Amino acid sequence: MRKVNMFLVIGILATFLAHSIMGAMRLMGGGADALKIVAWACVGLIGTHVIVTGVMTWRTLRAMRRAGAGYFRDNLMFWARRISGFAMLIPLIMHFAIFSAASEGAYRLKAFTTGRLVSQLLLILCMALHIITNVRPMLIGMGVQPKKALRADILLVLSAVLLCLGAAFLIYYVRWMRV
Repeated sequence: MRKVNMFLVIGILATFLAHSIMGAMRLMGGGADALKIVAWACVGLIGTHVIVTGVMTWRTLRAMRRAGAGYFRDNLMFWARRISGFAMLIPLIMHFAIFSAASEGAYRLKAFTTGRLVSQLLLILCMALHIITNVRPMLIGMGVQPKKALRADILLVLSAVLLCLGAAFLIYYVRWMRV
């Protein structure tokens, strides 16, 4: 089950990067025709990841109960990973609601208000926290020795992408406020 989850995470990262780049270009006025396809692929992978991770968490909780000791203090990173993932679901659902408005086959924009901007910036912060706490286990799952330099490289690239996303949301917000 862990191997399946590792492949899901790799797929999520790939589709997330593609969706992020195309979405940022669209928010800043460019075009991206495959955005919807990539977004739905990412949603499917994330949904499967949530289910697999939920099953693994349930098994862990059962094992803790059987052992009679949860060692909560020793497993803080485990809980930080789970909580950050579930916390990300709320702004992710808001993201879906904000950017998936369509009627009669045509995409319809909704006003991008301050509340919507805050929800999207919260999504970026939740993603950053979830990625930071999960880079090391992802590398271990892939069989890569957890070298600090490689972790730093991955975090640098993902941080740059998240920064560009934040800038794209801000630019989109400013453009809406001028209308």
